[in-house]
Amino acid sequence: MSAIIAPMLTEKAALGMDKGLYVLRISASANKKTIAAELKTMHKVEPISIRIVNLPAKEVKFKRVTGRQGEIRKAYVQLKEGQKLAGFELPKQKEEKKSTDKQTLEKVDA
Repeated sequence: MSAIIAPMLTEKAALGMDKGLYVLRISASANKKTIAAELKTMHKVEPISIRIVNLPAKEVKFKRVTGRQGEIRKAYVQLKEGQKLAGFELPKQKEEKKSTDKQTLEKVDA
């Protein structure tokens, strides 16, 4: 079973991605060592630090129906400078990357 479930792509998390800080949703049984090992094997990156946060379940209301959101466990992973996780970019960052690639190609052609 995988320790990393999915990236958490929020505005706050996007601000940290430029500095190499990624927010990941992790499984309940994951610990710092398993997360670091999975990042090394699957993504070929070296984490500097890993912090784990356990968020409790929340009571929510929608109209008159009360419900409960489940517990969330997430990890803040700081990577070495210059390293990035592939596939964890926001759509806006992908568009900017494409436009900068086109600009560099135009400079080379000129």
